[in-house]
Order: sequence, then C-alpha cells, then structure tokens
Amino acid sequence: MHLKKQTVVLALAVITALSITVSVVSSHNIPDRHSSALLDEHERTIVGVWRMALTTVNCQTGDVIRTIPGLWTFHEGGTMSEYASAPGLSPAQRGSGHGVWQREPGWQDYSFTFIFYRYDASGAFTGSQRAKIAVKLGASGDEFTATSAIEILDANDNVTFTGCGTPSGTRFGGEKEQTEN
Repeated sequence: MHLKKQTVVLALAVITALSITVSVVSSHNIPDRHSSALLDEHERTIVGVWRMALTTVNCQTGDVIRTIPGLWTFHEGGTMSEYASAPGLSPAQRGSGHGVWQREPGWQDYSFTFIFYRYDASGAFTGSQRAKIAVKLGASGDEFTATSAIEILDANDNVTFTGCGTPSGTRFGGEKEQTEN
C-alpha cells in the first residue's frame, strides 16, 4: 500500500513538472502583441513606446517656434506617460507628464491629454502645462502625426499662455530601433 501511494505521488510530481515546463516553453513562443508588424489592420494600437518630436507653432501664423524631442508611452487601459525637454531648458524645470488616452472611431485615430508640473531655476513650483492631442497613426501603425493645443498654467491654475503644436513620431521598436541607430 505504501508503494502504491509513493507511485501516485511520483506520477503527480512528474505531471506537474511537465505542465510547468510546457507552460514556460510556450510562453517564450508567443509573439510580441505590441509589434504592429505582427498585427493585422484591425488590431494595430497606439499602446507602446514612441519617440516623438513636438514642433510648436504660432497658432495664428503657423510659424515654427521650436522642435522638442521626447518620449510618449501609452499603457494598456488608457493611461500614458510623457517626457520631453526643450533644448536649452534644464530638465529640472519640468516634471514628467502623465495623462489619459482613448481610441476614437477608426483604428488610426486617438486622442489624449496630459499634464506636467513646471519649476523655476531655484526649484520653486511655478505651475503646470497641459496638452490636448489628436493623433492619427500611419498605415503601418509604426508612425503618427498629430495636432495639439497647449496651455501653460500658473501656480493658481490660471491659463497664462496657449499654443499649438504638430507632434510626429515613430514607434520605439527594441531590436529594430537598435539596428537603425
């Protein structure tokens, strides 16, 4: 009877070990669902990390003011993170941005809003900056163009400046990105 119990325990241990092994091995063979090259047209998404350049323009004339490089990360579930710093501006004078995004009708269209805090050279809080952006993914799903409305707010949340922008960007692609740079 004791031998029969040991055999059953050993058989269960072997089955459990095989199940875990199959699970681990098969998880390594699942393609990255965020690589748009592996998705069909209806599954493309903004979710992922993007290298972007925001060109700020005079809203009335369209004259270019400057271009600011940055990173946008769109998370599953509708939140996003942002970081950019204008050339010549200390990164200590602005925090990282945080916001929310949503898909608009059609697979290519998205909108999002984010905010970040601003500081003066001594580190004192001076207010915030808010951006509202409409994005259109390109046909491949790996690039985008956008339009943005920008508001700079003082420490009391009063709008002190409004601006416009034309962000554009490309998906950060890990291995693909490393071979291109």
